[in-house]
Amino acid sequence: MNTNEITNYIFLDDKNPNGDIALVFGTWNAWKESVEKAAELYKKGFVPKIIVSGGINPTNGVIEGDLMAIELEKLGVAKKDILIENKSTNTLENVLFSIAVIDKELGLQNIHIITAVVKNYHARRALMTLRKHTPQNIQLKSAAYAAAHYPFTRENWYNTENGNKKVMEEVEKIRIYLTKGDLAEL
Repeated sequence: MNTNEITNYIFLDDKNPNGDIALVFGTWNAWKESVEKAAELYKKGFVPKIIVSGGINPTNGVIEGDLMAIELEKLGVAKKDILIENKSTNTLENVLFSIAVIDKELGLQNIHIITAVVKNYHARRALMTLRKHTPQNIQLKSAAYAAAHYPFTRENWYNTENGNKKVMEEVEKIRIYLTKGDLAEL
């Protein structure tokens, strides 16, 4: 794949992020931006519910899901509209464990659209993981953001060492996890 093909494949961001629930993927280096993005979607009326997903961070012992829920409340999201998944340690677990919480709390049959709140370069793999593990009738969307820790965009990732590294890692992870059966192509 050339640079343009990789860009269009990896960087997904829906212009209309309306959904029944936003799934905020745990990410230690960018949790602040992910929480801000989710709160913005909620306050603008794009999503009525948010689930935060992330277990214990081995470096500092903080539980990402719990921390993100507290921060969402500080940003004006009603506690009753926040679901918490706080056991996951990777993208696959984010999806599997969050889907179980959503089903238990809201009923998957009541969910028609899930909006994934993810770092811009992680959008495709997150959606592919969701596609593999959610009912096919659920529509998936991406509300992507650029993180301060990863300050590159679809327009310039290939010009930065960190951007090039992270995007090419995603391409490789998608190849590996597709082969393993953890993902479904969109």
